[in-house]
Amino acid sequence: MEKEKDKVTRKALRDMAIGETRTFNLPDADAINSGKTLAYSLQHSLGVKFSAVSDFANNTLTITKNAKP
Repeated sequence: MEKEKDKVTRKALRDMAIGETRTFNLPDADAINSGKTLAYSLQHSLGVKFSAVSDFANNTLTITKNAKP
């Protein structure tokens, strides 16, 4: 049984606490790249810094929300 695919959304990123790391199980490489783009563009309006690690072999994207330095 395959795990349900996650979706990187503005709401999911906003709801993350500072210092929280969340791994999204995504359908493909395009979804990973879109998720990274969303996180990096949203960090400016939220005043935080997101770091993102792509794992294309396992179709996951791990995002950490950090305070802006």
